[in-house]
Amino acid sequence: MTDFRERIRRREYTGENRCWPCTITNGVLVAIAVGGLSLLGRRTAAKAVAVVGTAVIALRGYVVPYTPRFAPALVAALPIDLFDHSRPVAATGSLSDSSIASAEASETAEPTGEAVLTTLLEAGVVVPEGDEIRLTDAARDDWRREMRTLREAKMATLARIADDQTDASVDARAERRWGRSVLVLERDGGVPVTLRRGVAVAELAAARSLESRVESAPIRRAAGRPLRSLLEACPLCGDELTITQSSCCGETTPIGQTPSEKLVCPTCDERVFTFDDAER
Repeated sequence: MTDFRERIRRREYTGENRCWPCTITNGVLVAIAVGGLSLLGRRTAAKAVAVVGTAVIALRGYVVPYTPRFAPALVAALPIDLFDHSRPVAATGSLSDSSIASAEASETAEPTGEAVLTTLLEAGVVVPEGDEIRLTDAARDDWRREMRTLREAKMATLARIADDQTDASVDARAERRWGRSVLVLERDGGVPVTLRRGVAVAELAAARSLESRVESAPIRRAAGRPLRSLLEACPLCGDELTITQSSCCGETTPIGQTPSEKLVCPTCDERVFTFDDAER
Protein backbone atom coordinates (compact mmCIF):
# COMPACT_ATOMS: atom_id res chain seq x y z
CA MET A 1 0.00 0.00 0.00
CA THR A 2 2.85 2.37 0.85
CA ASP A 3 4.51 1.72 -2.52
CA PHE A 4 1.21 2.39 -4.31
CA ARG A 5 0.78 5.71 -2.49
CA GLU A 6 4.30 6.76 -3.40
CA ARG A 7 3.72 5.89 -7.06
CA ILE A 8 0.68 8.14 -7.35
CA ARG A 9 1.93 10.93 -5.06
CA ARG A 10 2.95 14.21 -6.73
CA ARG A 11 5.66 15.66 -4.50
CA GLU A 12 5.78 18.91 -6.45
CA TYR A 13 2.26 19.71 -5.13
CA THR A 14 2.30 18.03 -1.70
CA GLY A 15 4.29 18.24 1.53
CA GLU A 16 6.32 21.43 1.82
CA ASN A 17 5.58 22.14 -1.87
CA ARG A 18 1.79 22.04 -1.43
CA CYS A 19 0.01 24.86 -3.24
CA TRP A 20 -2.70 25.93 -0.80
CA PRO A 21 -4.76 27.89 -3.36
CA CYS A 22 -4.99 24.64 -5.36
CA THR A 23 -5.85 22.62 -2.25
CA ILE A 24 -8.51 25.05 -1.05
CA THR A 25 -10.10 25.39 -4.50
CA ASN A 26 -10.34 21.62 -4.91
CA GLY A 27 -11.56 21.13 -1.35
CA VAL A 28 -14.42 23.55 -2.02
CA LEU A 29 -15.30 21.81 -5.30
CA VAL A 30 -15.31 18.39 -3.61
CA ALA A 31 -17.50 19.77 -0.81
CA ILE A 32 -19.95 21.17 -3.37
CA ALA A 33 -20.11 17.82 -5.15
CA VAL A 34 -20.67 15.98 -1.87
CA GLY A 35 -23.37 18.44 -0.84
CA GLY A 36 -25.14 18.14 -4.17
CA LEU A 37 -25.17 14.34 -4.06
CA SER A 38 -26.44 14.42 -0.48
CA LEU A 39 -29.33 16.70 -1.44
CA LEU A 40 -30.25 14.24 -4.19
CA GLY A 41 -30.34 11.45 -1.63
CA ARG A 42 -27.28 9.68 -3.05
CA ARG A 43 -25.51 9.29 0.28
CA THR A 44 -23.31 6.36 -0.77
CA ALA A 45 -22.04 8.27 -3.78
CA ALA A 46 -21.52 11.34 -1.62
CA LYS A 47 -19.39 9.38 0.84
CA ALA A 48 -17.38 7.86 -2.01
CA VAL A 49 -16.70 11.27 -3.55
CA ALA A 50 -15.69 12.66 -0.15
CA VAL A 51 -13.25 9.82 0.55
CA VAL A 52 -11.75 9.64 -2.94
CA GLY A 53 -11.57 13.42 -3.35
CA THR A 54 -9.87 13.92 0.01
CA ALA A 55 -7.39 11.13 -0.69
CA VAL A 56 -6.49 12.48 -4.13
CA ILE A 57 -6.02 16.02 -2.79
CA ALA A 58 -3.84 14.67 0.02
CA LEU A 59 -1.66 12.57 -2.30
CA ARG A 60 -1.60 14.66 -5.48
CA GLY A 61 -2.47 18.19 -4.39
CA TYR A 62 -5.62 18.58 -6.47
CA VAL A 63 -8.44 16.67 -8.20
CA VAL A 64 -9.52 18.92 -11.07
CA PRO A 65 -7.06 18.83 -14.01
CA TYR A 66 -5.00 22.00 -14.62
CA THR A 67 -5.90 23.44 -11.21
CA PRO A 68 -2.41 25.02 -10.81
CA ARG A 69 -3.14 27.14 -13.87
CA PHE A 70 -6.24 28.84 -12.49
CA ALA A 71 -6.45 28.40 -8.70
CA PRO A 72 -3.82 31.00 -7.65
CA ALA A 73 -5.43 33.69 -9.80
CA LEU A 74 -8.87 32.72 -8.50
CA VAL A 75 -7.78 32.94 -4.86
CA ALA A 76 -5.90 36.19 -5.52
CA ALA A 77 -9.18 37.76 -6.70
CA LEU A 78 -10.81 37.21 -3.30
CA PRO A 79 -11.45 40.36 -1.23
CA ILE A 80 -9.28 38.98 1.61
CA ASP A 81 -5.62 37.93 1.55
CA LEU A 82 -5.45 34.34 2.76
CA PHE A 83 -1.74 33.87 2.24
CA ASP A 84 -0.04 37.09 3.41
CA HIS A 85 0.93 38.67 0.11
CA SER A 86 1.79 42.00 1.69
CA ARG A 87 5.50 41.65 0.90
CA PRO A 88 6.64 41.80 -2.74
CA VAL A 89 7.78 38.47 -4.17
CA ALA A 90 10.09 38.20 -7.15
CA ALA A 91 8.76 35.49 -9.49
CA THR A 92 12.17 34.63 -10.91
CA GLY A 93 14.77 35.88 -8.45
CA SER A 94 18.38 34.77 -8.79
CA LEU A 95 21.36 34.12 -6.54
CA SER A 96 23.14 37.02 -8.23
CA ASP A 97 20.33 39.40 -7.17
CA SER A 98 21.40 38.98 -3.54
CA SER A 99 24.48 41.12 -4.17
CA ILE A 100 22.48 44.10 -5.42
CA ALA A 101 19.51 43.81 -3.06
CA SER A 102 20.73 46.67 -0.90
CA ALA A 103 20.67 50.36 -1.75
CA GLU A 104 24.23 50.60 -0.47
CA ALA A 105 25.48 47.79 -2.71
CA SER A 106 28.05 48.78 -5.29
CA GLU A 107 27.02 48.77 -8.94
CA THR A 108 30.11 46.65 -9.60
CA ALA A 109 29.33 44.12 -6.88
CA GLU A 110 28.45 41.50 -9.48
CA PRO A 111 30.34 40.77 -12.71
CA THR A 112 28.99 41.89 -16.07
CA GLY A 113 27.32 39.48 -18.46
CA GLU A 114 30.35 39.74 -20.74
CA ALA A 115 32.69 38.77 -17.89
CA VAL A 116 30.52 35.79 -16.99
CA LEU A 117 30.35 34.54 -20.58
CA THR A 118 34.10 34.98 -21.10
CA THR A 119 34.87 33.04 -17.92
CA LEU A 120 32.48 30.21 -18.81
CA LEU A 121 33.98 29.94 -22.31
CA GLU A 122 37.53 29.87 -20.94
CA ALA A 123 36.56 27.26 -18.33
CA GLY A 124 35.03 24.98 -20.95
CA VAL A 125 31.55 25.23 -19.44
CA VAL A 126 29.93 26.53 -22.63
CA VAL A 127 30.99 26.55 -26.28
CA PRO A 128 29.80 28.67 -29.23
CA GLU A 129 27.51 26.97 -31.73
CA GLY A 130 26.63 29.30 -34.58
CA ASP A 131 25.01 32.41 -33.14
CA GLU A 132 24.19 30.63 -29.88
CA ILE A 133 26.06 28.91 -27.06
CA ARG A 134 25.51 25.49 -25.53
CA LEU A 135 26.69 23.64 -22.46
CA THR A 136 29.51 21.17 -22.91
CA ASP A 137 28.56 17.58 -22.17
CA ALA A 138 30.85 17.40 -19.12
CA ALA A 139 29.45 20.62 -17.62
CA ARG A 140 25.86 19.51 -18.24
CA ASP A 141 26.51 16.12 -16.61
CA ASP A 142 28.03 17.75 -13.52
CA TRP A 143 25.13 20.19 -13.26
CA ARG A 144 22.52 17.44 -13.60
CA ARG A 145 24.25 15.37 -10.93
CA GLU A 146 24.09 18.28 -8.48
CA MET A 147 20.43 18.95 -9.32
CA ARG A 148 19.53 15.30 -8.70
CA THR A 149 21.08 15.65 -5.24
CA LEU A 150 19.45 18.96 -4.34
CA ARG A 151 15.95 18.21 -5.63
CA GLU A 152 15.45 15.83 -2.70
CA ALA A 153 16.74 18.33 -0.14
CA LYS A 154 14.48 20.20 2.28
CA MET A 155 14.23 23.96 1.89
CA ALA A 156 16.16 24.45 5.14
CA THR A 157 19.04 22.52 3.59
CA LEU A 158 18.89 24.66 0.44
CA ALA A 159 19.01 27.75 2.67
CA ARG A 160 22.20 26.48 4.33
CA ILE A 161 23.76 25.83 0.93
CA ALA A 162 22.72 29.32 -0.21
CA ASP A 163 24.45 30.77 2.86
CA ASP A 164 27.65 29.04 1.72
CA GLN A 165 27.30 30.26 -1.86
CA THR A 166 26.40 33.90 -1.16
CA ASP A 167 28.20 36.79 0.48
CA ALA A 168 28.50 36.69 4.28
CA SER A 169 26.26 39.77 4.56
CA VAL A 170 23.35 37.89 2.94
CA ASP A 171 20.92 35.95 5.11
CA ALA A 172 19.31 32.92 3.42
CA ARG A 173 16.16 31.40 4.89
CA ALA A 174 13.23 29.23 3.89
CA GLU A 175 9.73 30.74 4.01
CA ARG A 176 6.25 29.87 2.77
CA ARG A 177 4.52 32.09 0.23
CA TRP A 178 1.22 31.21 -1.45
CA GLY A 179 1.38 28.03 0.61
CA ARG A 180 4.64 27.02 -1.12
CA SER A 181 8.17 26.95 0.24
CA VAL A 182 10.56 29.49 -1.25
CA LEU A 183 14.15 30.55 -0.62
CA VAL A 184 14.57 34.16 0.55
CA LEU A 185 17.88 36.04 0.35
CA GLU A 186 18.16 39.35 2.21
CA ARG A 187 20.78 41.89 3.24
CA ASP A 188 20.24 44.18 6.22
CA GLY A 189 18.04 47.00 4.99
CA GLY A 190 17.75 45.48 1.54
CA VAL A 191 14.80 44.22 -0.49
CA PRO A 192 14.33 40.45 -0.09
CA VAL A 193 15.09 38.34 -3.15
CA THR A 194 12.79 35.34 -3.48
CA LEU A 195 13.67 32.17 -5.40
CA ARG A 196 11.12 29.57 -6.35
CA ARG A 197 12.20 26.03 -5.48
CA GLY A 198 12.99 25.08 -9.08
CA VAL A 199 15.14 28.18 -9.55
CA ALA A 200 16.91 27.63 -6.22
CA VAL A 201 17.74 24.01 -7.05
CA ALA A 202 18.99 24.92 -10.54
CA GLU A 203 21.17 27.87 -9.49
CA LEU A 204 22.61 26.33 -6.33
CA ALA A 205 23.44 23.19 -8.30
CA ALA A 206 25.06 25.31 -11.01
CA ALA A 207 27.20 27.18 -8.47
CA ARG A 208 28.33 23.92 -6.87
CA SER A 209 29.08 22.28 -10.22
CA LEU A 210 31.25 25.25 -11.22
CA GLU A 211 33.45 25.16 -8.09
CA SER A 212 36.10 22.96 -9.76
CA ARG A 213 36.12 25.09 -12.93
CA VAL A 214 35.56 28.72 -11.88
CA GLU A 215 37.51 30.29 -9.02
CA SER A 216 35.41 33.44 -8.65
CA ALA A 217 32.38 33.02 -6.36
CA PRO A 218 30.60 36.09 -7.85
CA ILE A 219 30.98 34.57 -11.32
CA ARG A 220 29.58 31.24 -10.12
CA ARG A 221 26.56 33.03 -8.63
CA ALA A 222 26.00 35.26 -11.65
CA ALA A 223 26.22 32.29 -14.02
CA GLY A 224 23.10 30.69 -12.57
CA ARG A 225 20.55 32.88 -14.31
CA PRO A 226 21.92 32.67 -17.90
CA LEU A 227 22.65 28.97 -17.50
CA ARG A 228 18.99 28.38 -16.56
CA SER A 229 18.04 29.45 -20.09
CA LEU A 230 20.03 26.42 -21.37
CA LEU A 231 18.23 23.86 -19.21
CA GLU A 232 16.74 20.90 -21.07
CA ALA A 233 15.37 18.95 -18.09
CA CYS A 234 13.35 20.11 -15.08
CA PRO A 235 15.45 20.68 -11.92
CA LEU A 236 12.67 19.17 -9.80
CA CYS A 237 11.57 16.04 -11.69
CA GLY A 238 13.99 15.58 -14.60
CA ASP A 239 11.28 15.69 -17.29
CA GLU A 240 11.80 17.59 -20.54
CA LEU A 241 11.23 21.36 -20.48
CA THR A 242 9.28 23.27 -23.11
CA ILE A 243 9.10 26.92 -24.20
CA THR A 244 5.61 28.38 -23.89
CA GLN A 245 3.65 31.59 -23.39
CA SER A 246 0.97 29.86 -21.32
CA SER A 247 0.48 31.03 -17.74
CA CYS A 248 2.03 28.94 -14.97
CA CYS A 249 0.95 28.33 -11.39
CA GLY A 250 0.82 31.61 -9.49
CA GLU A 251 1.17 33.79 -12.59
CA THR A 252 -1.36 36.32 -13.80
CA THR A 253 -1.09 38.50 -16.91
CA PRO A 254 -2.65 41.99 -17.04
CA ILE A 255 -5.51 42.40 -19.49
CA GLY A 256 -4.25 43.50 -22.90
CA GLN A 257 -0.76 42.11 -22.40
CA THR A 258 0.77 38.95 -23.85
CA PRO A 259 2.29 36.44 -21.40
CA SER A 260 6.09 36.34 -21.48
CA GLU A 261 7.82 33.49 -23.26
CA LYS A 262 9.15 31.11 -20.64
CA LEU A 263 10.87 27.78 -20.08
CA VAL A 264 8.56 25.50 -18.09
CA CYS A 265 8.08 21.93 -16.97
CA PRO A 266 4.62 20.69 -18.06
CA THR A 267 4.78 17.92 -15.46
CA CYS A 268 5.47 20.18 -12.45
CA ASP A 269 3.94 23.34 -13.95
CA GLU A 270 7.21 24.92 -12.76
CA ARG A 271 8.67 27.98 -14.46
CA VAL A 272 12.47 27.86 -14.51
CA PHE A 273 13.26 30.81 -16.77
CA THR A 274 11.43 33.80 -18.23
CA PHE A 275 12.85 35.30 -21.42
CA ASP A 276 12.90 39.05 -21.86
CA ASP A 277 12.56 40.70 -25.28
CA ALA A 278 16.31 40.60 -25.89
CA GLU A 279 16.52 36.89 -25.16
CA ARG A 280 13.66 35.72 -27.42
